[in-house]
Amino acid sequence: MSAFTKWIEEISSGNMSNREIAKKVGMTSATFHRKWTEDAFISDDAIAIARAFDRSPIEALVVLGSLTEEEAQKAERGYSLSEYTTLELSQELLRRIQESAKVPAYLDKPADEAARDIL
Repeated sequence: MSAFTKWIEEISSGNMSNREIAKKVGMTSATFHRKWTEDAFISDDAIAIARAFDRSPIEALVVLGSLTEEEAQKAERGYSLSEYTTLELSQELLRRIQESAKVPAYLDKPADEAARDIL
C-alpha cells in the first residue's frame, strides 16, 4: 500500500468502502478501484479527493509525491522578499512607480476637448 492510499484511508476514517469513496469524489467505482490497485492516482485525483474530504489539496499533492514539503511550505506562505534579488525588487519598485505616475489620457488634451469627453 502506498503512502497516498494510506492517506486516503486515514482521511476517510478507514470505514468507507472504495465504492463510497469513489462516489464522494465523483469517480466511477471501477476507475477508483483500478487506480487504487495499480497505485495510479494522478495530481487531479489527489486534488479531487482532498476537496471531497475537506482537506488541503496541497497536502494531498505532497502525500502523492507531486510536490515536495519545501514547495508546499512556499505555497502556503508565499515567497519571502529575501528570496528576490535586488534587481528583481528594483524592477518591481520601478514598475509600481511608473504605474502610479501615469497621466490620465484626458489630461493630455486641451481643456475644452477633455471636458466634452468627460461630460
